Amino acid sequence: MTLSSVNTRWRKRALGMLAASAALASLVIAAPQVAHADPLSPNTGARVTTSGTPSAGAGGDVFYVNASTGNDSNTGLTTGQAWRTLSKVNSTAFGPGDVIAFQRGQTFTGSAWLNDAGASNNPIVVTAYGSGAQPILTNPGQWNMLVLDAAYLQVKNLAFDDGAVFDNANLAGITGPKYEQSGAVAITGNGSNALVQDSTFTDVGVGVKTYGANSVVEHNTFKDLRIAFRGMDSGSETSYGALGVSVNNSGVRVSYNDFINCRSTDSPYGADGGAVEIEGFLYNKDNITIDHNYSRGSQGFLEVTETSSSHVDVIYNVSDDYQQMVAWDTTTDPTDYYVANNTIVRRNNSSNSKMFDWWYYREWGPAPADDWATITNNIFYLPYTTVFGNYVFPHDHNLYGGTGAPVGSTLGVGDMIAAPQFVNYGTGDLRLPVTSPAVDNGTTAASVTDLDGATTNVGQGVDIGAFEHHTPAGGAASIVNDGSFETQTSITTSSSPWYKAGPLSYGVDVAAGKSHTGSDNGWIASTTSTSWGALHQTVAVTTNSTYRLTVWVRNSGNIDNAWLGVKTPGGTVISEIRSGKAPTTYSRYVVTFTTGANTSVVIHVGYWAPGATAWVQVDDVGLQKL
Repeated sequence: MTLSSVNTRWRKRALGMLAASAALASLVIAAPQVAHADPLSPNTGARVTTSGTPSAGAGGDVFYVNASTGNDSNTGLTTGQAWRTLSKVNSTAFGPGDVIAFQRGQTFTGSAWLNDAGASNNPIVVTAYGSGAQPILTNPGQWNMLVLDAAYLQVKNLAFDDGAVFDNANLAGITGPKYEQSGAVAITGNGSNALVQDSTFTDVGVGVKTYGANSVVEHNTFKDLRIAFRGMDSGSETSYGALGVSVNNSGVRVSYNDFINCRSTDSPYGADGGAVEIEGFLYNKDNITIDHNYSRGSQGFLEVTETSSSHVDVIYNVSDDYQQMVAWDTTTDPTDYYVANNTIVRRNNSSNSKMFDWWYYREWGPAPADDWATITNNIFYLPYTTVFGNYVFPHDHNLYGGTGAPVGSTLGVGDMIAAPQFVNYGTGDLRLPVTSPAVDNGTTAASVTDLDGATTNVGQGVDIGAFEHHTPAGGAASIVNDGSFETQTSITTSSSPWYKAGPLSYGVDVAAGKSHTGSDNGWIASTTSTSWGALHQTVAVTTNSTYRLTVWVRNSGNIDNAWLGVKTPGGTVISEIRSGKAPTTYSRYVVTFTTGANTSVVIHVGYWAPGATAWVQVDDVGLQKL
């Protein structure tokens, strides 16, 4: 399987699920932060510890496993009485509060199967002890390394390498027990409320596969994965795997993970894999949160296949991958996906895959509809492709950049076309400088923290994308003259302070009930024209300084080529954005720029007339020196 308007209820659900999951995490996180997989994602990935001895929960014991000096005839209750093998773990009954601890720096081969349950406030934990690198669980050529087959089991600070693959000897293809248990950590339907945390997964077909409801997979690193299966299925050769996390039940949260090169070219499709997949015919997949993850070099970010799913929040992630951000395929039936505040770039490939797409390759399913997904507050920087494929989902307050077509459709409310001005796109630092048009131009944030763990909604408003720039909260007083159009009553080519440019109609609505605040507002209108028209004002500025332009604007709803920003007096653009439609309410746009050697700038707000009756209304224009 290749991976090739904002609703308040969705936002509240996203924040509520994040808060609930954070409460669960606060009960179980107990590891000091030592190292991350990637310096560009300091708040994500496995927080690897290199020393320490765990403590048992209430009424429990710590059982030690040492592959070098242990003996399965020992009690396992001290480091000097450690067990030796996974077989001993499999033959022992555990209870709430127990800990199974593997010696750091050692390798354990085979598969451990845990079928005793912990308790909600007293889980059974599998983790590391001693000093050195994470203990490695490996099982070459086999389905899994660790199976969680009961409730309230936790996995922390382990490494999984070389395994989680299966063949087609049973002629079942991508079905049956091999497929269902193919995960380095495989969580069965009995394994509800599981936690996998601070662990690393390399050279495995599937990192974590969970059929357990309410699982949490957070702060792990999935890197350099492989194909789990290649062979015949449903009459044709296919592949499966190189997959970070497979979600197969409801209430799952996948958060703060690094997905690095979850991709394999050992596939009849050329390449296969991805960061996360919501899949499988067992169970519905509802109320899932995929948030604050960093993915680079994976085949795609999220695939949804062969299942029903609803209320899925995909928020504050970075996807610097090869193919889709979200792909739905093969009898999928999704509703209520909320894709918000993600930064989506394609730096190192020339794929023309659309970022949101759907197709069927086994049997036909329902056609896409508006209730499948809402796309808001995202940055798309796509040099080779467009955002939407055969169906355009509702979208608003997104920033589109790159050399490819931005959306392949009409801009939504608050949408913009402009270069995002990342801190360093070449090295992959996708944070925002103060002059980025993504700063302050978003709508309601999908989370109270960004991908760096910093507070959102700082400055004049929420930033678009996965990172919030901490812009100074305020600046000097506005230097725009009559920015609210309360004094000027007409606009001509020679009027002051506002003057017109272009052959459209212009004016001021005086006490007409059309303003954003106050009594009046400026306007531009057209009927059959296809010409450019704009309101201008020239403002004196200080050289080599940073200014913030704020404009409130709305239009007739049929304008897809509106622009606002600042130019030099000679007409050279300093900074501008192409804005989307806002037919019913005013939208605020912010343009932050540096003046360079200029001692004055020209504010412009205008549009290319669409050849039909159209209008733009402008109000509350401000320009502040920061």
